[in-house]
Amino acid sequence: MEGTDYYIKIGQTIKELRLKKNITRKQLADGICSISYISRIENGGRCPTSVILRQITNKLGISPEYLFRAIESPASLHVHELLIKLFLNIERNDLKNIYNLMIEEEKRLCAKSVHDIQILKTFKCVSEMMLTKNYKAGIDESKKILDLTYIKGNSPTDIEFSIMFSYGVFLLLDNQKKEAYNHLIDIKKYIDNIKFLHTYAMLPRFYMHLISVCLDLSLLEQSFSYLDFAIDYCKEYNTHAVLRELYFLKGELYYRLNKKKEFEIWYDKALTLNELIKKSDDEYFNTFVEDRLKKLKTS
Repeated sequence: MEGTDYYIKIGQTIKELRLKKNITRKQLADGICSISYISRIENGGRCPTSVILRQITNKLGISPEYLFRAIESPASLHVHELLIKLFLNIERNDLKNIYNLMIEEEKRLCAKSVHDIQILKTFKCVSEMMLTKNYKAGIDESKKILDLTYIKGNSPTDIEFSIMFSYGVFLLLDNQKKEAYNHLIDIKKYIDNIKFLHTYAMLPRFYMHLISVCLDLSLLEQSFSYLDFAIDYCKEYNTHAVLRELYFLKGELYYRLNKKKEFEIWYDKALTLNELIKKSDDEYFNTFVEDRLKKLKTS
């Protein structure tokens, strides 16, 4: 694609996204550049600098990488819209809805970008393997999906990190506790460098699984520090669906320390919060609590 044509495509795509979100040129330009500068970009008369492009795409709710992919493949914009829906369900761990969305959209979408293909494969794998409890297949499939784009040693994108995280969860669910712990600890170093563009729930959910495996391995001191951090984060960013699980895990920690009164306090907090926020078909939290209580009785 010629340089001039690419400028035009960038401007056209920015304009399309702006109109879709009902944002005026003035609103888009506010705090970034002049309104006339936005007009020239949209008309193909000016290519934005990398700094301005990142500011514009952030305001439009996408990353520059998504913008370029949308230019190369219009289906990428549809994948991005789907991704927003999927992450809303991820916040509540609604695997059934995620799987149904994937089956429905798989027929309609014709993804060409390897990144888009990776996104679709990731959500289908996670939802399907979790629902069928085929954790070993999830471990194998996660590796294959990550290898589509990830170069070892590089900092992962948010999607690549999600795949790495899913791999660790599959290990944990497959009862490979030490392997899960080592893997989650190893990828924890990437967290500070990743911008979670889609949901604030990703970080506390990562810690929720790391804390779970720490408790399973009786690493109680580590569990304390991770719990305090994750609970504070949930309160700051209103990720209450994960907060109820963290409350229970804090109670479990006290139980393992033979502090039964404190266990009851945090267990009650978890149940109270669940009653306030649960949906009528929300089975995940109850299943999570039942599984953790079984482990406590046999530990």
